[in-house]
Amino acid sequence: MKRIKSLSVKGSSFFEENFSLSFSEKLNCLMGGRGTGKSTLLYFIQAALNNEAEEDSNVSNILKANLLNGTIQLLVEDNEGKSYEVVKTFGDEPQVNTLPGKRNISLESLEDIFECDIYPALKIERIGLSSKDRLDLIDKQIRAEVNTTKSEIKKLRIALKQNAVSIRSENARVAQIKEQLLNFKTVEEDLKRQKEEKPDDIKQKEQEEFEKADGNEKIRNSEKRYAAKVLEKLTETKDSLQDVNEEIQSFLTINSDAKSFINKEIIGKIKTELEESLNKILKENSANIKLITQSISKVEKISGELKNVHQTQQSEFVKLKQKFDKHKEYINKYNQLSKKVEEKQILEKEIGTLETKRQKVKTQRVTLVKQLNDKKRELFTLRKNIVNELNTELEGSIKITLTFGGITDEYETHLRNALKGSNLRYNAIIPYIVQNLSPDKFAATIHERDFETLKNVAQIDEERSNAIIDALHESEEIYEIESLYSEDLPEFFLKVDAKGSKDKKAKEHYKKSDELSTGQRCTTVLPIVFAVSDNPLLIDQPEDNLDNKYITDAIHKIIREQKEKRQLIFITHNPNIPVLSDSEHNVFLNYDEKKSKIDVSGSIKNVKENILTLLEGGKEAFDTRKKLYGDNA
Repeated sequence: MKRIKSLSVKGSSFFEENFSLSFSEKLNCLMGGRGTGKSTLLYFIQAALNNEAEEDSNVSNILKANLLNGTIQLLVEDNEGKSYEVVKTFGDEPQVNTLPGKRNISLESLEDIFECDIYPALKIERIGLSSKDRLDLIDKQIRAEVNTTKSEIKKLRIALKQNAVSIRSENARVAQIKEQLLNFKTVEEDLKRQKEEKPDDIKQKEQEEFEKADGNEKIRNSEKRYAAKVLEKLTETKDSLQDVNEEIQSFLTINSDAKSFINKEIIGKIKTELEESLNKILKENSANIKLITQSISKVEKISGELKNVHQTQQSEFVKLKQKFDKHKEYINKYNQLSKKVEEKQILEKEIGTLETKRQKVKTQRVTLVKQLNDKKRELFTLRKNIVNELNTELEGSIKITLTFGGITDEYETHLRNALKGSNLRYNAIIPYIVQNLSPDKFAATIHERDFETLKNVAQIDEERSNAIIDALHESEEIYEIESLYSEDLPEFFLKVDAKGSKDKKAKEHYKKSDELSTGQRCTTVLPIVFAVSDNPLLIDQPEDNLDNKYITDAIHKIIREQKEKRQLIFITHNPNIPVLSDSEHNVFLNYDEKKSKIDVSGSIKNVKENILTLLEGGKEAFDTRKKLYGDNA
């Protein structure tokens, strides 16, 4: 059984020197007057087991005020009975050693095999109010699986973001070329009319000779573009390899800093492997750069030869045009229109290439969105299985539901930002969209320009539906919305009686935890806290806002069952918790002479006088209540 074996505090400004607590593997109750440091001990344990605990200003302030230059030492045991020592000082990462032997391991390694469920004061109530805290509670049993799946979701979202950049880049290039094509809208018709207006004294054979020469000029232009493209690609490749070599050389320079490291033998092995690998790449890249440089030189020389040939051929074409000096205006206009037709064909070909590329990227996006949705469903299924198990265990007194993608705050925020400036009353529309369309479905509606679906879902007219689609289509915002991950929404319900109803079924209805009173909310959450895991459970004042009848009737029974399965450590001011649950180990703290110390510890019998004095209000108060309750019996 996982458990905390002991907690020691040395050099604390608040606790006595060499303060030490041992714990039972079953139920432990920390008690004492206000200000004796009970809650501080819980925060000390939290800080020792969680490297991020000090990021909470409350935890940081408590450690600074009560530990400062002191040391926390925590001894824990895993399920296999192996022991570990955790040493924590303020502002430093916890240090973990195996016992015996004191072999140092990382805190992350310990977290893989040992975890505590820690609930500071008021945390139980906050869970009932916060959907994200409720989800975190559900995830406790499947933390490793949840973290793995969330990591995969994060990678897919990053891939979708990069994909969106590619799509929007291709969109911009296509739009730019389409705008250019507007200048060539009628060139084919214009060339056709120019042919029809051929002067009568230009013979058919002469016309055919000119058209052939005109066509050859187009071919020469294509040859020029081809040669230029080859040189461009060779140069890009060479520059890319040179950039890689510069990065490698820069890193090898930085790598020389390894001389200052203290673990020279191990670091030396890493350095040697790195240098061998990178120097090999440098050598291969340098050889390739040399080869490409030679190719560039050869292609430039050959391109020069091509240029000379083109000049000769172009000179002959000019001479041919001069033969038609009488009809110079006709020939020149024909040649200009022919060139425009060629330019248009080149632009159309480029658009075709871009459209193919864009379609490929969009197809990749469809796959990525499907993979993202599959991961969302996979995570939901994991959680749903836990919810079903908990509902079975809770036997209907408390009910948990789980809604796929139901935490929609981020989705709503993105929609609001996306629709700003659209001159639409979007605040009235957003709830309908969120309720009926998941982020990816809404994005699909926009991509497909499905105004009918949007009109019906958002309960708006066709004009407003089209306005929204026009505002968001192919926008950065719609791609961002498509890649959103809305967390699943768990809701906790308490079965309450419907007063005044004669219908037995009507008497059994449920209220959501965030609609309940504070006491009812804690009554709802606490049994779930007990049920979600078998980790050691630490709660500061589990009795908060619970009436004594509920503690007497229900909670102590749950505690008796739980302490046979897991270690429990409670900070409490309620005598019913230790007494009715037959707490195995009880500790009373006392603050005296500016130091907190252990006043008494042990079984219920060992500490009964302190329970009577501090928790029951003293013997006189206890006897008075006993007499009063006896008289009323």
